[in-house]
Amino acid sequence: MKIKLKILFCFFCTVCLNSCEYHQYNGAAIPKPVNYSVLQKSAFFNEKNISFSIDSLNNVLYVNLTVNDLKNFPFPVDRKSKDTLFKTAFNFVFYCDNKIIVSDYPVMKNTFRYFIDTLASANNMSFSTDTVDLRNSNDLQIQIPFYAFHNLNRGKHVIELAVSQTLFTDEVSVVNTDNSKGYRHAYENKPLLNARVRFEIVVPPIYKSTIYGLGLELKDDSTFSPAGMDNTIWKSSYPDIYWAILYPEHEFYVQTSFEASTAKYCAHDTFNLYHYYINDSVGLGVYDHDNFSRDDGLGYWWGSLNNLKKTEYKRLKFGYVHHFDLKVKEGKMVNW
Repeated sequence: MKIKLKILFCFFCTVCLNSCEYHQYNGAAIPKPVNYSVLQKSAFFNEKNISFSIDSLNNVLYVNLTVNDLKNFPFPVDRKSKDTLFKTAFNFVFYCDNKIIVSDYPVMKNTFRYFIDTLASANNMSFSTDTVDLRNSNDLQIQIPFYAFHNLNRGKHVIELAVSQTLFTDEVSVVNTDNSKGYRHAYENKPLLNARVRFEIVVPPIYKSTIYGLGLELKDDSTFSPAGMDNTIWKSSYPDIYWAILYPEHEFYVQTSFEASTAKYCAHDTFNLYHYYINDSVGLGVYDHDNFSRDDGLGYWWGSLNNLKKTEYKRLKFGYVHHFDLKVKEGKMVNW
């Protein structure tokens, strides 16, 4: 079992709730601890096994869960093979007023290009970690930017967070029908590490602008040629292009699917950008997707949203991008 963390979270440098509130340590901003109360926890979710904390830093909520290497722990046993199952994943679900908080943030952070979740539950503020082996110590962290809470009115809110694991898994050896050895994934449902906590956050004013991507084309001149960028042992071809919105600067906000082996990205895309200031700035990045190594950057632009809104259509040139066409619908506050 491999439960992917579907989201690409943001790193920031200063604490900012309704106003810019800093905690300084040796001249550098450090996270501000968020006080919480424990509403419920299982017997094994104790100080011996678990370290848990919540912090905030520059409009980002950090939830930290450290699971120590567990000794004398009642790991489940696979019924068929009698092998002990040591691996599990943790789920984090956010509630307000006894209801799961809904937001399009989890959908925007779904980076599986081959799968789009259209179920209503995809908008639940619910996140899962990768599968971890509980025989070892594991430091787990989820990071939630405050704009993810755009459906909550600005101001103070009481939030509840449920932390849980239910399913254990591992690979167990099997003998196939041809007497060769193989492996299968075994699963046992056994919730042992669960808790629910309550804390307060101050949701800042959040604005929503709409960005319409209208296509782009790469340079093809004496300074740069896209031909042969993707060289493999099988072929030489054009890049697999996609583009992304970056907000705040250098942080992935959302990205498109890629168009294979081309110098032009022709699809039209529409994204909602949630941001903290009416005159905020935004970044655009263009990339070459690679299945075997890191994606290559083809160009990066950073500038004012107000500047993009001045004309109905905007044509940008940057990096190896000959032109990037887009338009931006003016942002309005969404959480009065």
